[in-house]
Amino acid sequence: MLEYALTDDLSHTDAQLTMVENTVGSIIKARVYLEPNSTIEQAGNIFASNKDLHAIAVVDETNPVGIIHRHQIMDIFVQPFGRDLYGKKSVSRFMDPQPPIIEHSTSFKEASRYITKNTNTTFIQDFIITKQGQYAGMGNVLSLLESITTLQINQLKAENTRLSTELDVTRRLQQMLLPKEHELSQISGLEIAGFMEPADEVGGDYYDVLKHGGRVKIGIGDVTGHGLESGVLMLMVQTAVRTLLAANETDPVKFLNAVNSTIYSNTQRMDADKTMSLILLDYQPDDKNTGTGGTVLLSGQHEEVLVVRVGGNVERVRTDMLGFPIGLEENISEFVAQVKIHLNTGDSVVLYTDGITEAQNEAKILYGVKRICEVLEKNWQKTATDIREILIEDVRNHIGKKKLQDDITLLVLQQK
Repeated sequence: MLEYALTDDLSHTDAQLTMVENTVGSIIKARVYLEPNSTIEQAGNIFASNKDLHAIAVVDETNPVGIIHRHQIMDIFVQPFGRDLYGKKSVSRFMDPQPPIIEHSTSFKEASRYITKNTNTTFIQDFIITKQGQYAGMGNVLSLLESITTLQINQLKAENTRLSTELDVTRRLQQMLLPKEHELSQISGLEIAGFMEPADEVGGDYYDVLKHGGRVKIGIGDVTGHGLESGVLMLMVQTAVRTLLAANETDPVKFLNAVNSTIYSNTQRMDADKTMSLILLDYQPDDKNTGTGGTVLLSGQHEEVLVVRVGGNVERVRTDMLGFPIGLEENISEFVAQVKIHLNTGDSVVLYTDGITEAQNEAKILYGVKRICEVLEKNWQKTATDIREILIEDVRNHIGKKKLQDDITLLVLQQK
Protein backbone atom coordinates (compact mmCIF):
# COMPACT_ATOMS: atom_id res chain seq x y z
CA MET A 1 0.00 0.00 0.00
CA LEU A 2 1.36 3.37 -0.96
CA GLU A 3 0.52 6.72 0.62
CA TYR A 4 1.67 8.54 -2.51
CA ALA A 5 0.96 6.17 -5.38
CA LEU A 6 2.61 8.27 -8.08
CA THR A 7 3.13 5.49 -10.59
CA ASP A 8 4.08 6.03 -14.22
CA ASP A 9 0.50 5.32 -15.24
CA LEU A 10 -0.85 8.18 -13.15
CA SER A 11 2.04 10.60 -13.24
CA HIS A 12 1.13 12.35 -16.49
CA THR A 13 3.88 14.25 -18.24
CA ASP A 14 3.71 18.03 -18.65
CA ALA A 15 3.05 17.53 -22.35
CA GLN A 16 0.16 15.18 -21.59
CA LEU A 17 -1.30 17.66 -19.13
CA THR A 18 -0.90 20.76 -21.25
CA MET A 19 -4.21 22.46 -20.51
CA VAL A 20 -6.13 25.02 -22.38
CA GLU A 21 -6.16 28.25 -20.43
CA ASN A 22 -9.45 28.92 -18.59
CA THR A 23 -10.15 25.20 -18.06
CA VAL A 24 -9.98 23.26 -14.79
CA GLY A 25 -6.86 21.47 -15.98
CA SER A 26 -4.97 24.69 -15.35
CA ILE A 27 -5.82 24.72 -11.62
CA ILE A 28 -4.63 21.26 -10.59
CA LYS A 29 -3.20 21.73 -7.08
CA ALA A 30 -2.09 18.23 -6.12
CA ARG A 31 -1.77 14.76 -7.66
CA VAL A 32 -1.59 12.87 -4.36
CA TYR A 33 -3.98 9.92 -4.06
CA LEU A 34 -4.68 6.80 -2.04
CA GLU A 35 -5.58 3.30 -3.15
CA PRO A 36 -8.85 1.79 -1.87
CA ASN A 37 -6.99 -0.48 0.58
CA SER A 38 -4.82 2.35 1.97
CA THR A 39 -5.42 2.85 5.68
CA ILE A 40 -6.95 5.68 7.68
CA GLU A 41 -3.58 6.07 9.42
CA GLN A 42 -1.85 6.55 6.07
CA ALA A 43 -4.44 9.15 5.13
CA GLY A 44 -3.86 10.90 8.44
CA ASN A 45 -0.12 10.99 7.85
CA ILE A 46 -0.62 12.61 4.42
CA PHE A 47 -2.89 15.29 5.87
CA ALA A 48 -0.45 15.89 8.74
CA SER A 49 2.42 16.46 6.33
CA ASN A 50 0.42 18.77 4.05
CA LYS A 51 -1.50 21.44 5.95
CA ASP A 52 -3.04 22.87 2.78
CA LEU A 53 -4.51 19.57 1.63
CA HIS A 54 -8.23 19.26 2.42
CA ALA A 55 -9.11 16.10 0.52
CA ILE A 56 -7.41 13.10 -1.09
CA ALA A 57 -8.64 11.16 -4.08
CA VAL A 58 -9.05 7.42 -3.79
CA VAL A 59 -7.95 5.78 -7.03
CA ASP A 60 -8.30 2.18 -8.15
CA GLU A 61 -5.50 1.73 -10.68
CA THR A 62 -6.20 4.83 -12.84
CA ASN A 63 -9.87 5.34 -12.05
CA PRO A 64 -11.02 7.65 -9.23
CA VAL A 65 -13.52 5.79 -7.03
CA GLY A 66 -13.90 8.13 -4.09
CA ILE A 67 -12.60 11.01 -2.02
CA ILE A 68 -11.77 11.29 1.66
CA HIS A 69 -11.70 14.62 3.50
CA ARG A 70 -9.44 15.94 6.23
CA HIS A 71 -12.38 16.58 8.55
CA GLN A 72 -13.39 12.90 8.33
CA ILE A 73 -9.95 11.78 9.50
CA MET A 74 -9.89 14.42 12.25
CA ASP A 75 -13.35 13.32 13.46
CA ILE A 76 -12.06 9.75 13.72
CA PHE A 77 -8.83 10.64 15.53
CA VAL A 78 -10.47 12.88 18.15
CA GLN A 79 -12.68 10.01 19.32
CA PRO A 80 -11.45 8.06 22.36
CA PHE A 81 -9.15 5.35 21.03
CA GLY A 82 -10.12 6.43 17.50
CA ARG A 83 -6.66 5.92 16.07
CA ASP A 84 -6.35 2.49 17.63
CA LEU A 85 -9.84 1.41 16.57
CA TYR A 86 -9.86 2.74 13.04
CA GLY A 87 -6.24 3.44 12.07
CA LYS A 88 -5.80 0.13 10.29
CA LYS A 89 -9.16 0.27 8.54
CA SER A 90 -9.15 0.92 4.78
CA VAL A 91 -10.14 4.34 3.48
CA SER A 92 -12.70 2.69 1.19
CA ARG A 93 -14.95 2.20 4.25
CA PHE A 94 -15.01 5.94 5.00
CA MET A 95 -14.61 7.63 1.62
CA ASP A 96 -17.32 9.44 -0.29
CA PRO A 97 -18.02 7.00 -3.14
CA GLN A 98 -19.62 9.67 -5.33
CA PRO A 99 -17.01 12.43 -5.44
CA PRO A 100 -17.32 15.47 -7.70
CA ILE A 101 -15.33 14.60 -10.83
CA ILE A 102 -14.61 17.13 -13.58
CA GLU A 103 -12.79 16.50 -16.84
CA HIS A 104 -9.65 18.62 -17.25
CA SER A 105 -10.91 20.30 -20.46
CA THR A 106 -14.07 21.66 -18.77
CA SER A 107 -14.30 25.45 -18.82
CA PHE A 108 -14.34 27.41 -15.58
CA LYS A 109 -17.92 28.46 -16.31
CA GLU A 110 -19.19 24.90 -16.80
CA ALA A 111 -17.21 23.66 -13.80
CA SER A 112 -18.76 26.35 -11.62
CA ARG A 113 -22.25 25.29 -12.74
CA TYR A 114 -21.44 21.64 -12.00
CA ILE A 115 -20.03 22.39 -8.55
CA THR A 116 -23.00 24.60 -7.65
CA LYS A 117 -25.45 21.93 -8.73
CA ASN A 118 -23.74 18.84 -7.34
CA THR A 119 -21.72 19.74 -4.25
CA ASN A 120 -21.73 21.62 -1.00
CA THR A 121 -19.66 24.60 -2.18
CA THR A 122 -17.68 25.55 0.89
CA PHE A 123 -14.47 27.35 -0.01
CA ILE A 124 -12.38 24.29 0.91
CA GLN A 125 -14.48 21.84 -1.09
CA ASP A 126 -12.18 19.80 -3.31
CA PHE A 127 -13.00 17.92 -6.48
CA ILE A 128 -11.25 15.36 -8.65
CA ILE A 129 -9.90 16.30 -12.08
CA THR A 130 -9.59 13.61 -14.73
CA LYS A 131 -8.03 13.37 -18.15
CA GLN A 132 -9.98 11.07 -20.45
CA GLY A 133 -11.45 9.40 -17.38
CA GLN A 134 -8.11 8.80 -15.65
CA TYR A 135 -7.09 10.54 -12.45
CA ALA A 136 -5.06 13.69 -13.16
CA GLY A 137 -5.12 15.57 -9.87
CA MET A 138 -7.18 17.59 -7.41
CA GLY A 139 -8.78 20.99 -7.68
CA ASN A 140 -10.67 23.07 -5.17
CA VAL A 141 -13.52 25.53 -5.28
CA LEU A 142 -11.47 28.41 -3.92
CA SER A 143 -8.96 28.09 -6.75
CA LEU A 144 -11.82 27.82 -9.24
CA LEU A 145 -13.44 30.99 -7.90
CA GLU A 146 -10.11 32.83 -7.90
CA SER A 147 -9.51 31.76 -11.50
CA ILE A 148 -13.00 32.84 -12.57
CA THR A 149 -12.47 36.21 -10.87
CA THR A 150 -9.09 36.64 -12.55
CA LEU A 151 -10.61 35.71 -15.91
CA GLN A 152 -13.43 38.22 -15.46
CA ILE A 153 -10.98 40.94 -14.43
CA ASN A 154 -8.84 40.25 -17.49
CA GLN A 155 -11.91 40.28 -19.72
CA LEU A 156 -12.99 43.60 -18.23
CA LYS A 157 -9.50 45.02 -18.72
CA ALA A 158 -9.54 43.92 -22.35
CA GLU A 159 -13.02 45.37 -22.83
CA ASN A 160 -11.98 48.61 -21.14
CA THR A 161 -8.94 48.81 -23.40
CA ARG A 162 -11.13 48.25 -26.46
CA LEU A 163 -13.70 50.80 -25.32
CA SER A 164 -10.97 53.25 -24.39
CA THR A 165 -9.56 52.93 -27.91
CA GLU A 166 -13.01 53.43 -29.44
CA LEU A 167 -13.68 56.41 -27.19
CA ASP A 168 -10.31 57.90 -28.03
CA VAL A 169 -10.95 57.55 -31.77
CA THR A 170 -14.39 59.15 -31.44
CA ARG A 171 -13.04 61.95 -29.27
CA ARG A 172 -10.26 62.68 -31.76
CA LEU A 173 -12.78 62.69 -34.62
CA GLN A 174 -14.93 65.16 -32.72
CA GLN A 175 -12.00 67.45 -32.07
CA MET A 176 -10.78 67.17 -35.65
CA LEU A 177 -14.20 68.14 -37.02
CA LEU A 178 -14.67 71.22 -34.87
CA PRO A 179 -14.36 74.46 -36.85
CA LYS A 180 -10.80 75.77 -36.88
CA GLU A 181 -9.85 79.33 -35.98
CA HIS A 182 -8.77 80.15 -39.53
CA GLU A 183 -12.14 78.92 -40.84
CA LEU A 184 -14.04 81.11 -38.40
CA SER A 185 -11.95 84.14 -39.36
CA GLN A 186 -13.10 83.76 -42.97
CA ILE A 187 -16.79 84.27 -42.11
CA SER A 188 -17.60 87.68 -43.53
CA GLY A 189 -19.37 90.02 -41.14
CA LEU A 190 -18.90 88.03 -37.93
CA GLU A 191 -16.25 87.49 -35.30
CA ILE A 192 -16.81 84.00 -33.92
CA ALA A 193 -15.35 82.32 -30.83
CA GLY A 194 -16.22 78.77 -29.82
CA PHE A 195 -15.46 76.48 -26.88
CA MET A 196 -16.24 72.84 -26.10
CA GLU A 197 -15.17 70.67 -23.19
CA PRO A 198 -16.65 67.18 -22.69
CA ALA A 199 -17.35 65.87 -19.21
CA ASP A 200 -16.19 62.40 -20.34
CA GLU A 201 -13.70 61.31 -22.96
CA VAL A 202 -16.45 61.70 -25.55
CA GLY A 203 -19.04 64.44 -25.41
CA GLY A 204 -22.59 64.68 -26.71
CA ASP A 205 -22.47 68.41 -27.40
CA TYR A 206 -22.40 69.70 -30.95
CA TYR A 207 -21.51 72.96 -32.59
CA ASP A 208 -20.39 73.87 -36.06
CA VAL A 209 -19.95 76.88 -38.31
CA LEU A 210 -20.15 76.13 -42.02
CA LYS A 211 -19.79 78.23 -45.12
CA HIS A 212 -20.93 77.06 -48.55
CA GLY A 213 -21.81 78.98 -51.68
CA GLY A 214 -22.01 82.28 -49.88
CA ARG A 215 -24.29 80.86 -47.17
CA VAL A 216 -23.34 80.53 -43.49
CA LYS A 217 -24.94 77.83 -41.36
CA ILE A 218 -24.33 77.78 -37.61
CA GLY A 219 -25.53 74.99 -35.34
CA ILE A 220 -25.43 74.04 -31.68
CA GLY A 221 -27.03 71.10 -29.91
CA ASP A 222 -26.88 68.62 -27.07
CA VAL A 223 -27.40 64.85 -27.28
CA THR A 224 -28.98 63.28 -24.21
CA GLY A 225 -26.31 61.75 -22.00
CA HIS A 226 -22.66 61.48 -22.94
CA GLY A 227 -20.22 58.75 -23.82
CA LEU A 228 -19.66 56.74 -26.99
CA GLU A 229 -23.27 56.59 -28.26
CA SER A 230 -23.83 60.30 -27.70
CA GLY A 231 -20.53 61.12 -29.37
CA VAL A 232 -21.37 59.01 -32.41
CA LEU A 233 -24.79 60.67 -32.69
CA MET A 234 -23.13 64.08 -32.55
CA LEU A 235 -20.92 63.06 -35.48
CA MET A 236 -24.00 61.90 -37.41
CA VAL A 237 -25.64 65.30 -36.95
CA GLN A 238 -22.49 67.10 -38.04
CA THR A 239 -22.34 64.97 -41.20
CA ALA A 240 -26.05 65.42 -41.96
CA VAL A 241 -25.85 69.21 -41.65
CA ARG A 242 -22.78 69.40 -43.86
CA THR A 243 -24.35 67.13 -46.48
CA LEU A 244 -27.61 69.09 -46.66
CA LEU A 245 -25.74 72.39 -46.90
CA ALA A 246 -23.62 71.02 -49.74
CA ALA A 247 -26.83 69.82 -51.43
CA ASN A 248 -28.06 73.43 -51.40
CA GLU A 249 -31.10 72.79 -49.22
CA THR A 250 -32.17 76.35 -48.33
CA ASP A 251 -35.56 75.86 -46.71
CA PRO A 252 -35.03 75.92 -42.89
CA VAL A 253 -38.02 73.65 -42.21
CA LYS A 254 -37.00 71.03 -44.77
CA PHE A 255 -33.39 71.30 -43.63
CA LEU A 256 -34.11 70.63 -39.95
CA ASN A 257 -36.66 67.93 -40.74
CA ALA A 258 -34.15 66.13 -42.99
CA VAL A 259 -31.55 66.17 -40.20
CA ASN A 260 -34.17 64.82 -37.81
CA SER A 261 -35.25 62.06 -40.19
CA THR A 262 -31.65 60.87 -40.59
CA ILE A 263 -31.02 60.78 -36.85
CA TYR A 264 -34.37 59.12 -36.15
CA SER A 265 -33.60 56.32 -38.62
CA ASN A 266 -30.12 55.79 -37.24
CA THR A 267 -31.18 55.72 -33.58
CA GLN A 268 -33.90 53.20 -34.45
CA ARG A 269 -31.33 51.01 -36.17
CA MET A 270 -28.93 51.40 -33.23
CA ASP A 271 -31.75 50.69 -30.77
CA ALA A 272 -30.45 53.74 -28.90
CA ASP A 273 -32.71 55.75 -26.63
CA LYS A 274 -31.15 59.04 -27.64
CA THR A 275 -32.58 62.41 -28.64
CA MET A 276 -31.03 65.79 -29.19
CA SER A 277 -31.80 69.47 -28.85
CA LEU A 278 -30.64 71.42 -31.89
CA ILE A 279 -30.92 74.94 -33.28
CA LEU A 280 -29.65 76.07 -36.66
CA LEU A 281 -28.90 79.66 -37.60
CA ASP A 282 -28.65 81.00 -41.13
CA TYR A 283 -26.58 84.16 -41.19
CA GLN A 284 -26.70 86.70 -44.00
CA PRO A 285 -24.69 89.96 -43.92
CA ASP A 286 -26.56 93.09 -44.97
CA ASP A 287 -26.07 94.42 -48.46
CA LYS A 288 -23.04 96.67 -48.50
CA ASN A 289 -25.18 99.52 -49.85
CA THR A 290 -27.60 99.43 -46.88
CA GLY A 291 -25.03 99.71 -44.14
CA THR A 292 -23.17 97.39 -41.74
CA GLY A 293 -25.09 94.62 -40.03
CA GLY A 294 -26.55 91.20 -40.63
CA THR A 295 -29.58 88.99 -40.19
CA VAL A 296 -29.90 85.67 -38.39
CA LEU A 297 -32.74 83.27 -39.17
CA LEU A 298 -33.16 80.92 -36.22
CA SER A 299 -35.00 77.57 -36.13
CA GLY A 300 -35.00 74.53 -33.85
CA GLN A 301 -35.43 73.76 -30.15
CA HIS A 302 -32.58 74.25 -27.69
CA GLU A 303 -31.57 76.59 -24.87
CA GLU A 304 -32.49 80.27 -24.95
CA VAL A 305 -30.54 82.32 -27.49
CA LEU A 306 -29.04 85.45 -25.95
CA VAL A 307 -28.78 88.57 -28.11
CA VAL A 308 -26.47 91.18 -26.60
CA ARG A 309 -27.13 94.66 -27.91
CA VAL A 310 -24.68 97.54 -27.91
CA GLY A 311 -25.00 99.14 -24.51
CA GLY A 312 -25.39 95.86 -22.64
CA ASN A 313 -29.09 95.04 -23.02
CA VAL A 314 -29.58 91.27 -23.29
CA GLU A 315 -32.57 89.86 -25.18
CA ARG A 316 -33.55 86.29 -24.29
CA VAL A 317 -35.04 84.45 -27.25
CA ARG A 318 -36.93 81.28 -26.30
CA THR A 319 -36.64 78.37 -28.71
CA ASP A 320 -39.07 75.84 -27.22
CA MET A 321 -41.71 76.76 -29.84
CA LEU A 322 -39.28 76.76 -32.77
CA GLY A 323 -38.73 73.02 -33.08
CA PHE A 324 -38.90 69.56 -31.54
CA PRO A 325 -36.31 67.16 -30.01
CA ILE A 326 -34.26 65.59 -32.79
CA GLY A 327 -34.71 61.82 -33.14
CA LEU A 328 -37.93 61.54 -31.12
CA GLU A 329 -40.35 61.46 -34.06
CA GLU A 330 -39.79 60.63 -37.71
CA ASN A 331 -41.28 63.89 -39.02
CA ILE A 332 -41.10 67.19 -37.13
CA SER A 333 -41.83 69.63 -39.96
CA GLU A 334 -45.10 70.80 -38.38
CA PHE A 335 -43.23 71.82 -35.21
CA VAL A 336 -40.50 73.87 -36.90
CA ALA A 337 -40.79 77.66 -36.93
CA GLN A 338 -38.35 80.54 -37.51
CA VAL A 339 -37.38 83.76 -35.80
CA LYS A 340 -35.49 86.52 -37.59
CA ILE A 341 -32.97 88.57 -35.63
CA HIS A 342 -31.25 91.64 -37.03
CA LEU A 343 -27.78 92.48 -35.80
CA ASN A 344 -26.12 95.86 -35.83
CA THR A 345 -22.40 96.46 -35.53
CA GLY A 346 -21.25 95.43 -32.04
CA ASP A 347 -24.27 93.23 -31.33
CA SER A 348 -23.56 89.66 -30.26
CA VAL A 349 -25.38 86.33 -30.23
CA VAL A 350 -24.45 83.87 -27.48
CA LEU A 351 -25.24 80.16 -27.84
CA TYR A 352 -24.55 77.53 -25.17
CA THR A 353 -25.53 74.09 -23.89
CA ASP A 354 -27.08 73.21 -20.53
CA GLY A 355 -23.70 72.07 -19.24
CA ILE A 356 -23.11 75.76 -18.52
CA THR A 357 -26.51 76.73 -17.10
CA GLU A 358 -26.73 73.56 -15.00
CA ALA A 359 -23.14 73.67 -13.74
CA GLN A 360 -23.26 73.29 -9.95
CA ASN A 361 -20.96 74.52 -7.24
CA GLU A 362 -20.30 72.62 -4.03
CA ALA A 363 -23.50 74.05 -2.55
CA LYS A 364 -25.40 72.58 -5.57
CA ILE A 365 -26.37 76.03 -6.82
CA LEU A 366 -26.82 76.17 -10.60
CA TYR A 367 -24.89 78.68 -12.67
CA GLY A 368 -28.06 79.60 -14.55
CA VAL A 369 -29.03 81.81 -17.50
CA LYS A 370 -29.37 84.86 -15.28
CA ARG A 371 -25.68 84.77 -14.38
CA ILE A 372 -24.73 84.45 -18.06
CA CYS A 373 -26.78 87.58 -18.75
CA GLU A 374 -25.10 89.46 -15.92
CA VAL A 375 -21.66 88.63 -17.31
CA LEU A 376 -22.75 89.70 -20.81
CA GLU A 377 -24.24 92.98 -19.58
CA LYS A 378 -20.93 93.89 -17.96
CA ASN A 379 -18.78 92.83 -20.90
CA TRP A 380 -20.87 93.62 -23.99
CA GLN A 381 -18.16 95.89 -25.39
CA LYS A 382 -15.52 93.12 -25.35
CA THR A 383 -14.59 91.04 -28.41
CA ALA A 384 -16.19 87.67 -29.04
CA THR A 385 -12.98 85.96 -27.94
CA ASP A 386 -12.84 87.98 -24.72
CA ILE A 387 -16.49 87.28 -23.94
CA ARG A 388 -15.87 83.57 -24.42
CA GLU A 389 -12.86 83.59 -22.09
CA ILE A 390 -14.63 85.67 -19.43
CA LEU A 391 -17.70 83.43 -19.42
CA ILE A 392 -15.76 80.17 -19.27
CA GLU A 393 -13.57 81.48 -16.46
CA ASP A 394 -16.66 82.56 -14.53
CA VAL A 395 -18.21 79.12 -14.94
CA ARG A 396 -15.01 77.49 -13.68
CA ASN A 397 -14.94 79.83 -10.68
CA HIS A 398 -18.53 78.88 -9.94
CA ILE A 399 -17.83 75.14 -10.12
CA GLY A 400 -14.66 75.44 -8.06
CA LYS A 401 -13.11 72.05 -7.31
CA LYS A 402 -16.27 70.16 -8.17
CA LYS A 403 -15.96 67.73 -11.07
CA LEU A 404 -17.55 68.73 -14.38
CA GLN A 405 -20.85 66.83 -14.60
CA ASP A 406 -21.85 67.62 -18.18
CA ASP A 407 -20.29 68.76 -21.44
CA ILE A 408 -20.02 72.53 -21.75
CA THR A 409 -20.17 74.31 -25.09
CA LEU A 410 -20.21 78.02 -25.84
CA LEU A 411 -20.39 79.91 -29.12
CA VAL A 412 -20.16 83.70 -29.35
CA LEU A 413 -21.04 85.48 -32.61
CA GLN A 414 -20.37 89.20 -32.85
CA GLN A 415 -21.42 91.43 -35.71
CA LYS A 416 -18.50 93.42 -37.11
